[in-house]
Amino acid sequence: MSNKINWDIILDEDTREVCKLNLPDADLLDYYKRTSNREILINADVDDYLVDFALKVIEWNKQDKDLPIEQRKIIKVFIHTDGGDCAAMNNFISTIQLSKTPCMTIGMGKCLSAGSMLLLSGTKGLRYIFPTTTAMVHKGSSGIVSDVNKIINYANFLSKEEERNRKYILENTKITAKKYKEVEDKDWYLFSDDIIEFGLADKIITDLSEIY
Repeated sequence: MSNKINWDIILDEDTREVCKLNLPDADLLDYYKRTSNREILINADVDDYLVDFALKVIEWNKQDKDLPIEQRKIIKVFIHTDGGDCAAMNNFISTIQLSKTPCMTIGMGKCLSAGSMLLLSGTKGLRYIFPTTTAMVHKGSSGIVSDVNKIINYANFLSKEEERNRKYILENTKITAKKYKEVEDKDWYLFSDDIIEFGLADKIITDLSEIY
């Protein structure tokens, strides 16, 4: 005689449905744990999901609005990305730079293209990298295919956007206008010592306690 229990007979329909629920997604749990600690992880291509992170930064600033700067809990942005969408990048950078609550940026393995721009957006003195972090600075690319008039219009837009990005880089790093002119048409890769020398970050982490 089998000892197997037929739970479908014993449990009512509502209870059976509850029992079918899956455990929470592990990535989602990590997301909630990080955001509860005011930590943002960017470890994919930069895209529209950064809008959600920008809203988190705004929310944390609202929570802190009556606190002096020195009493606010620092927002930490961990970056490991090949780059991505310029509009999403610029929106997040604007939010970080408008934040009165200090924002720490931490460059992980790679901060390439848009990733390097995100790295240098942090509060001055709170931009960290690891000893093996690599960054890459360049103009970016469009790959647009369209009719001539649209291409011309878009080219004008890109030219203005590139000038805005150039101004942002020069204002937030130690890169001179002359140096930028030399490298702007290249994929300019920088190792950790170069990142510090040219002011994309402020300090190489030598002890994890520096960022906690």
